[in-house]
Amino acid sequence: MQTLKILIAEDVSNLEIDLQNRLISMGFEVIALVSSSDDAMETLKKKKVDLVIMDTYSDLQNDGFKVAKQIREKYDIPTIFLSAEDKKDFGSQISDFGPCIFMNKPTTDNELKANIIMATQNQFLKPSEMLKVQIAESPYIFVRADYRLNKIRLTDIYYLEAKKDYVVIHTTDNVYTVHATMKEMMLVLPASFFIRTHRSYIVNIDKVFSIKYPDLIIENKMKTIPIGGLYRKSFFDRINII
Repeated sequence: MQTLKILIAEDVSNLEIDLQNRLISMGFEVIALVSSSDDAMETLKKKKVDLVIMDTYSDLQNDGFKVAKQIREKYDIPTIFLSAEDKKDFGSQISDFGPCIFMNKPTTDNELKANIIMATQNQFLKPSEMLKVQIAESPYIFVRADYRLNKIRLTDIYYLEAKKDYVVIHTTDNVYTVHATMKEMMLVLPASFFIRTHRSYIVNIDKVFSIKYPDLIIENKMKTIPIGGLYRKSFFDRINII
């Protein structure tokens, strides 16, 4: 996976230099640290940038939200806002800007990295790279939904359902919609637990309550899932029949 390239648009101070060093230590590439809107736009003209991290108020010629909006409209690059002020103090600006990631200073490395991954999932990371979290060692995945990273235990997943360009993950207590394909989900989920039964469905074998071809029923949810002809053999080869 190529290195994510970040532009920092803030007042140049010890704090911003510290942010730059932290990002580099996380494995990201900091393209530039700028303190004016002209410098920001000039950098974007000349260099490839995957993400902008911007202070809500700085010495930029316009306030951070206005500059970020210009960047989004012209370059379609995601922005993370950093601020020493509370998010509620920017109600009208946030409302005008639309969905965004807002972080209060100071930030921890874990918070910063998680929000960078979340902000750049669609623009940079493949869904399979975004979702996978050492499946062989960890019994869970992280998925981006509702502008946050959500931890889902594999044992809580009942089934997954394809909806156009999205996959809906049905769990014990919640439903998550992620931008991914079924093929990408199958690369992420461990084959020992999950199997595709239809072009639109993946099921957790442990959650299958009963089977009567061409359908199966998921326990607790009592959801009927179809078994497609193309997947019939692989499905029945996987289950233990006495």
